[in-house]
Amino acid sequence: MHLIKRVVVILSVLLSCKGGCMEVQEMVELLDLDVISYEELVQEDAETLSLLKKALQEKGIVGVRGIPGYKEKVYHFIEAAREFASLPEEIKERYAPNRSLGETFLGYERGKERFKRPDGKWVVDDLKVSYYGFVPDSPLNKWPLEVDLRAPFQEIGDLMSEVGEAMMEKIGLLGTSTGISLEGFPRMGRMLYYHKTGETADNPFWCGSHFDHGMFTALLPAFYFAKGKMIAEPVEAGLFVRTHLQGVFKKVVADDPEIMLFQVGEFGQLATNDAIRATEHRVHKALDSVERYTMALFFNAPMETIIHSTSELTQDTRYGGASGDPCSYQRWHEESFKRYIVEDK
Repeated sequence: MHLIKRVVVILSVLLSCKGGCMEVQEMVELLDLDVISYEELVQEDAETLSLLKKALQEKGIVGVRGIPGYKEKVYHFIEAAREFASLPEEIKERYAPNRSLGETFLGYERGKERFKRPDGKWVVDDLKVSYYGFVPDSPLNKWPLEVDLRAPFQEIGDLMSEVGEAMMEKIGLLGTSTGISLEGFPRMGRMLYYHKTGETADNPFWCGSHFDHGMFTALLPAFYFAKGKMIAEPVEAGLFVRTHLQGVFKKVVADDPEIMLFQVGEFGQLATNDAIRATEHRVHKALDSVERYTMALFFNAPMETIIHSTSELTQDTRYGGASGDPCSYQRWHEESFKRYIVEDK
């Protein structure tokens, strides 16, 4: 186990202006990311479990290294995601939900979420593209015919699900401590593709600041491409988090193909009465014509789940009651969608 050490990077940016250019310097501070060994996690090494719980309580995020077969599946998925992203827009739209038939989110989606900018204005994440599918596979999923997205999506999704569920059991998020079980209940996979920046000054981020509203989230490392070639993660770009102990967003170095990341969701914090804490996060854009690919796997509670939380998050209006009152996951889920999802007109 180890930490990815904190450093402060001075980012120099050239901005166009009348009569030439000006250089602006910005500090990018890196998060001390705790990374644990998968083998030690499975063996329930006491020091590893202690670090895991501490990381998820203080930072809400942790990395796991050494997962058998992981790196190969990651590269296979990223290749398939790029193939799908390169299809013409009219073809990709064929796999979007038909909301007139009651379909909600499975398949292709572009620009459906809104988040608050630092100045309080709500903006749509118009450069973020998603492809949703249940894991394990389901007859409800829709898959493109032009490229094989299904097999690599399910392969990496199954592995993320296996590791994530084991971790949730070891931190007490599943089982007798919370009374929550995921047996027979699918996870939600989400391919994420972030477009080249372009002229979108209204939204300074690829993905605005938010908390995942579910229990737990697994994340792949991010992969970046410019002019069709893979590049290192740009200093200014990537996943940034703000912990409850610190008031500034810090960058998570999340481009190592050996590491799987895990974040705490709000319902996970509610279910454990603040023993672990949800991660506020956002994704910063790259400055040039750079694309970003990754995948998230969301662990949501069954809709009928009822908790009686004493968490500080019970003060949120989505909870619908006071501390100790009952709240269903269905209510939390639906109220969260009302807050963040852009309705079709």
